[in-house]
Amino acid sequence: MGGLTAKEAHSDLWRKKMVKSEGRAGDLSVEDKEEMKAEDVSWSWRYYAWDYRVLRTFARHESSGDVIPEELVVSLQRAKKMFVATELQRQIFYALVDQTLFGNKLSSPRDTVSVIADLKRQHTSWKHAEGTHWHTRFSHLLNYGAGYYSYLYAKCFAATIWEKTCKEDPLSLATGSALRSKFLQHGGAKDPADLMNDLVGGETVRYRDGGIVPDITSLCNEMELEKQ
Repeated sequence: MGGLTAKEAHSDLWRKKMVKSEGRAGDLSVEDKEEMKAEDVSWSWRYYAWDYRVLRTFARHESSGDVIPEELVVSLQRAKKMFVATELQRQIFYALVDQTLFGNKLSSPRDTVSVIADLKRQHTSWKHAEGTHWHTRFSHLLNYGAGYYSYLYAKCFAATIWEKTCKEDPLSLATGSALRSKFLQHGGAKDPADLMNDLVGGETVRYRDGGIVPDITSLCNEMELEKQ
């Protein structure tokens, strides 16, 4: 990404998208595809940050210098998976809010409160609290560098990269070389969908109705959910 940090890349791509996008949901422009890749990379590094094999190379107690205990990392990993299905549902809801408010125009003018209330009733297991408008304080809907829907969207790709390329030996030369030569070094010169398929093989990315559809298998495996 030309030396940009993940957040800087997000912001740059978001500005270009706001200027050039025609607002058609599912119509992936060059900027949309670059945005997808930027978020993929951001998510991929999080897997490294949660892996004990990586943490033990630098995470030490500030006073004793002892390496972070493996049992502590395992405990943190288990805690992260608590209520994972509820969290997934919440992120899907947020993605639907983002796509509804900033995607295709609604068939008839409506206020945002009623739109979000309907989405919550249709797609979540909890009720809308009448008289509330939490979305007006959810700043990620507006100033998040990538469209908020891409948060979960890109996590599907990152989970696949981790499971199929990195998980077995994340610090090996082979893993690093694959990430560099097949994914990172091309920048925006190669279609992200082609990069993904080259890196992990198979039909990881599919095209459908003008959009790119990720394989959710690895994400379901990570969350210990059954793929329907």
